[in-house]
Amino acid sequence: MFFLIEGGLLLLCLLYCLIAPSQYEASAKVALRTSPASALSLDAAGGALAAASILSAPLQQETLANYFRSDQLAWKVITDLKLYQAVAFNGRFEHLFPGFRIDTPAPDAQAYLLERFHKRLSVDVLPRSLVLEIRFRTRDAALSADVVNDLIRVYGQQDSEARVQATVQQ
Repeated sequence: MFFLIEGGLLLLCLLYCLIAPSQYEASAKVALRTSPASALSLDAAGGALAAASILSAPLQQETLANYFRSDQLAWKVITDLKLYQAVAFNGRFEHLFPGFRIDTPAPDAQAYLLERFHKRLSVDVLPRSLVLEIRFRTRDAALSADVVNDLIRVYGQQDSEARVQATVQQ
């Protein structure tokens, strides 16, 4: 009797593995860039600023994590990679929104895509480090990797543009 139950459970597990859709998750780790103390600043205030930046690192790290989770960054990746056309990502999107146009998206279509994106995205702050782990899951391994890479690329591009803009304003 015991072997019959065990064999039945094993058969159910095997059946589930054959029927369940494959899911692939890509991940990357991003380190928080902290500004080192300037070599030009030899006074004691430079040391106080460095200590303050170490204390504010968790806040900066959570802010960066929230930015990676933002709708603005998600929408940029969705449009860059045309996720609304990717079968491994979009689900029933084409049936729900047949006249979708990326240049003038309907608010409900945009909300649908953003919700699907955020359900598949995971951004975690790794404890006792200045590192974020970004993971994205779809039914296509290459697409999952492309999304993670594009998130990091878009963030880097926007961060560089913001630094240039800040420099120009000073």
